[in-house]
Amino acid sequence: MIREEQITAVLEAGRAQGAREALLISGEHPGVLPHIRGELQERGFADFADFAVYAARRALEAGLLPHGNYGALSPGQLRRLRPWHASMGVMLENIADDPSVAPEKKAAGRLATIEAAGRLRIPFTSGILIGLGEAVESRFASLDALAALHLRYGHLQEILIQNFVPNAGSDPRLAALPVPGVEDVRALAAHWRKRCPDVPVQIPPNLNTAWPQLLDACSDLGGISTRRDEVNPARPWAPESAYREACAAAGRVLRERLAVYDRFITPEWIDPALLPRVRAMRAGCG
Repeated sequence: MIREEQITAVLEAGRAQGAREALLISGEHPGVLPHIRGELQERGFADFADFAVYAARRALEAGLLPHGNYGALSPGQLRRLRPWHASMGVMLENIADDPSVAPEKKAAGRLATIEAAGRLRIPFTSGILIGLGEAVESRFASLDALAALHLRYGHLQEILIQNFVPNAGSDPRLAALPVPGVEDVRALAAHWRKRCPDVPVQIPPNLNTAWPQLLDACSDLGGISTRRDEVNPARPWAPESAYREACAAAGRVLRERLAVYDRFITPEWIDPALLPRVRAMRAGCG
């Protein structure tokens, strides 16, 4: 777990570099791990959700809007976290479970989290992970499952179509799998647009080197940070200017957005105590 002095250093660096969002992310169910549970108790936190609220409050105090991604959560946990987060999210990844890849990740729990977020009116981000040897049909079925939830609750801000990137700890068999091509991603993006044309598609540019060829299929590049990608440390972001120039070459304009999309900056979606801060930040965002 990150210590108080580390939190301070990260937040101060972010603000000095012009950041507006703090991405708060954890592994799946960190609070069940004995060493994490022991550290939480030692530091005076009732559970991991209590620590997540603390981290979000620290981000808000530093002038950053928290976006929380903590894996599968219960409705009660989401309710506790909602007042302190501008938005939240969790990747569905794939509707078909593959225990050999990630035994702790279950599609049912993630779908339940995404549905609970809709009921609680939380602006939410989700998406699919491709390139893990999954059936092509399951990619489309995964998008359909997300679309069904959005059509019921209207809470998805964006969805990611994210290709798997192996790292040092990845199973060598996964690292040897073919990388989905540009046309694979285009087909998925087109399928999503037919189902939910109001929800943008995000393609993370540090993870998909073909992203300039996909600017006709996506409308969001996600969070571009001067820090490393903590989930994929071997894939750093390029300087913002590189993305701006590539977008301009494709006839697109790169614009900043907040952790919460404009259409969700309303009393229905943002806690009343947090809404004025979000609106003030939106007014200062170009």
